[in-house]
Amino acid sequence: MILENLQIENGLNIFSEIAELAAQYDALNLAQGSPDSPLDQRLKKFLIDAASHDMNPYAAAFMLPVLKESIIQFNARRKFPLKLHESEIMVVPGATYGIYVAFASFLKPGDEVIILEPCYDTYRHAVEIRNAKPVFIDLKQNNEPDWEKIKSSVSKKTKAIIINSPQNPTGKIWSAADWDLLWEIIENTQIVVISDEVYDVLHYGRQEFISAYHHPEIRHRCFCVFSFEKMFHISGWKAGYVIASPENISAFSRIHQCLTFTVNAHAQYALSKYLDVFDAEKQKLLFLEKRNLFNNLMRDLPFELAEPCEGGYFQTVNFLNYNSYLSDKEFSELLVRKAQVAAVPYSAFYHDKKNTGKLRFCFAKKDETLFQAAENLKRML
Repeated sequence: MILENLQIENGLNIFSEIAELAAQYDALNLAQGSPDSPLDQRLKKFLIDAASHDMNPYAAAFMLPVLKESIIQFNARRKFPLKLHESEIMVVPGATYGIYVAFASFLKPGDEVIILEPCYDTYRHAVEIRNAKPVFIDLKQNNEPDWEKIKSSVSKKTKAIIINSPQNPTGKIWSAADWDLLWEIIENTQIVVISDEVYDVLHYGRQEFISAYHHPEIRHRCFCVFSFEKMFHISGWKAGYVIASPENISAFSRIHQCLTFTVNAHAQYALSKYLDVFDAEKQKLLFLEKRNLFNNLMRDLPFELAEPCEGGYFQTVNFLNYNSYLSDKEFSELLVRKAQVAAVPYSAFYHDKKNTGKLRFCFAKKDETLFQAAENLKRML
């Protein structure tokens, strides 16, 4: 019954489906946020160094102390520091896993969870796999939250709301004022906030990253999920961390210990050492340049660019001016076959798969990949 509710066509989500099609046509994959450049040699060295340490027996603790300390120090160095205690941190094998376990720690069958769309498709599955009910609310045209709709959707069954900032696919970033408005709605409830903050270091405008954990009240009633994969652009490593109150981390760990328990120790060691030398500002500027390059290249094509994304590494493009008779999924498949460029149809970010006339491109690629993709699209269009 649960698998039927998930409604994943052919057993694959849209990202895997597009990736398979891209491989079939030898297309440039601008659909997924996978890197196409070599691993930073420093991180490679740290992983090699880790192999010289005896970390082969079963782990005795959820985390290596060195990684926990590195996470504490990194968050203390933010422009708006997050002061963390070791009891507020848990390492996880990927952000998606962290979201699932956070829900498992409190969500019961029949509960309701508010989800803002467009959004990453795994949110819905994380709710439905608990036999709970997702309640979908569209963002406004400018990608701002519709506070009236959110407020009116809260019921006695509402147990959680999931927020993503910087947001995938829109790139929108929540401000401190947004968190205050959310608190006004949930203050007199027991609603838990699941805050997906995997693109935390990638923010490009005047709006700085503000975590749910910065909010003096929400921090006691939330799980904030971070990703080393997104931070360091190493999608294959499957490692991240969750921060929450000691009480919520304790509830999280009771589920976590029955599943993976931890992340492999050698990766933890390497990530710890790399986090100590990681330059978040340099990383942000690198992807800002890539965003600007991609957007400049797209201006020579018959697409309509949305506002430049405020964060993350995805840019929205509207193709209706060029082609209004194909659905976004059909048009994305056409680009793979005819231009050998892969993008994600925006309908993938809505539960009802409604046609949008939009595509999501990833610009977190080598410059030559972006130039080649633009050239391929020009030839086709």
